[in-house]
Amino acid sequence: MQTIRKTLAAVCAVLFVVSAVLGLLLFNMEQKAFSSATYKQAFANQGLYQRMPAILAAALTTSMTENINAMPFLSALTLEDWQNSIALLLPPEELQALADSALDGTFDYLNGKTDSAVISLVPVKTHLAGQGGMNVVLQVLSRQPACTTEQLTQMALGLFSGQVALCNPPQEAVGLMAPFIQSQLQSMAGLLPDQVTFISGAASGTPDDPRLRLNLVRTGMKITLLVPLLFLFGMVVFAAHTLADWLTWWGWSFMFAGGGSVLIGLFGSPLVGGILRLLILNQGAFPIPPALAASISETASAVALEMLRPVLVEGFILGFVGLGMVIAAMFVSRRSIARLP
Repeated sequence: MQTIRKTLAAVCAVLFVVSAVLGLLLFNMEQKAFSSATYKQAFANQGLYQRMPAILAAALTTSMTENINAMPFLSALTLEDWQNSIALLLPPEELQALADSALDGTFDYLNGKTDSAVISLVPVKTHLAGQGGMNVVLQVLSRQPACTTEQLTQMALGLFSGQVALCNPPQEAVGLMAPFIQSQLQSMAGLLPDQVTFISGAASGTPDDPRLRLNLVRTGMKITLLVPLLFLFGMVVFAAHTLADWLTWWGWSFMFAGGGSVLIGLFGSPLVGGILRLLILNQGAFPIPPALAASISETASAVALEMLRPVLVEGFILGFVGLGMVIAAMFVSRRSIARLP
């Protein structure tokens, strides 16, 4: 009977070590993976803020497609045109501010604080109405085929009605067109919305809410630390009948769990980064726009390091606590032996 008890206690000890290591890993993943601050740091470290024009361009292209009142020139701009134009219009610090706002909006949505996420277009509109907008128009036109006589006539007439033919005018015509283009740019800027929604979905808690499955996964990650407690209790029931036994069984279990966590913290970045990348790119699990998801997925390795840092620290603490319990068990055992007649 004693052998069976110790065998069951040993099984509980092994399961405790495995569940404790996984619990620390998953708990810290949940804490870090859904915080915008984690990704802001990763974006800064890996220079991903320059991806913001692509994200804004995707949102603007969708907005122009859905806006039947958009000017023909705006509607004619391709995704690449918008991306290049935004990169020209906005200085790096404003792009970073917009990216930070997009990250905050994304994780507010994923954390259930809002039911949508928006990007402000006010900086784009401000620069579009100024010299930056003129530079963008000239660059877009310079990439077009040379204007024909008919197109130049159409352009001259169209400037008064808010239309610009998409062709490359001769240099001498640009100076004449500049005041008219500037006037139309101001009108175009006024037509742009102050903000565009880049994440929208069903209201929180409704059956169609794509975050429901994600929330179940996150809840499971949070409660994983409760599982090792069951196995600690199992060791007490099956083998820890004295203080020395309790200190020994728990102490060695804590030491092995701490050692496993330290190893994961030191060498687990590729594995954790791969898991996070799969989670992000799985649109059903992590419902964010593809352009933003692709940028965030590139931060997976850096985010994994942020997740594993507390696992490493907690592993050391757990290991030292276990070592202290084993040493204490030795003293208790010696004192018990010394009291024997």
